[in-house]
Amino acid sequence: MARPRLNPTIDSDSAVIAPLARGLEVLRAFQAGDPPLRNQEIARRTGIPPSSVSRLTGSLVALGYLGYDASSQAYGLTPAVLGFGQAFLGGISLRSQLRPGMRDLADKYAASVALGARHGREMVYVECSKGPAPVPFRFDVGSSLPIMRSAMGWGYLAGLDEPGFARTMDELRRAEQELSPRLVGHIERAREDVRVRGFCVSIGAFESGVHTVGVPVFTRPGDQVYGLICGAPAYSLSEEQLVNEIGPRLVWLARSVRQQEPSDASVD
Repeated sequence: MARPRLNPTIDSDSAVIAPLARGLEVLRAFQAGDPPLRNQEIARRTGIPPSSVSRLTGSLVALGYLGYDASSQAYGLTPAVLGFGQAFLGGISLRSQLRPGMRDLADKYAASVALGARHGREMVYVECSKGPAPVPFRFDVGSSLPIMRSAMGWGYLAGLDEPGFARTMDELRRAEQELSPRLVGHIERAREDVRVRGFCVSIGAFESGVHTVGVPVFTRPGDQVYGLICGAPAYSLSEEQLVNEIGPRLVWLARSVRQQEPSDASVD
């Protein structure tokens, strides 16, 4: 099935160098779990003409970012691309600050605890701790969730100041074309919940049968906001546990890294 072009406006934006943007689109066409991809599949996923894809993949092979398998006439990413991700992740100090608390929470509740950063319409996992669970959690660092339909996204939006929230919602409206009143209502309730009790709750909003708590995380007012979540299947994590146990613990964890707002919350 054809996927939409990743960035259909690159040719009309004079600030963007089209060949560079197309090369990056080719790299982004590869997803976790993919087998090696042939030029035709890359062209279908990106919307780039096949003749251009052939030149781009050849250049990326020469630069060492793609490998080529002659027997299948297909391409795959090489370890060289990890350098970009490691450089980005290494610049997020919150990862190491939150990691011990995230691991404790994941182990205690057999849950998945994740920190995410915004990228366009999505929240991308930048840190993740997974507790013991009968069914393995399928999301990991690099996985993404929709901002508008996930507790991670709601937590992020709740952490923005009013100008930042209005600006972000305008951007999301332009990208989504139309936001349903029901979806906007979820976001407004989540912001109010974070204001009142420090966290918001998703009962199967993104994925049926999964309960999730979300909070905003930042080190100082005005710094970049992240979303922090703790979630697990409904059969192992009740709504009561979300509200009475996990929510307050997640709030405490988020506040523990704030440098201008000392954490005075306590959890028994």
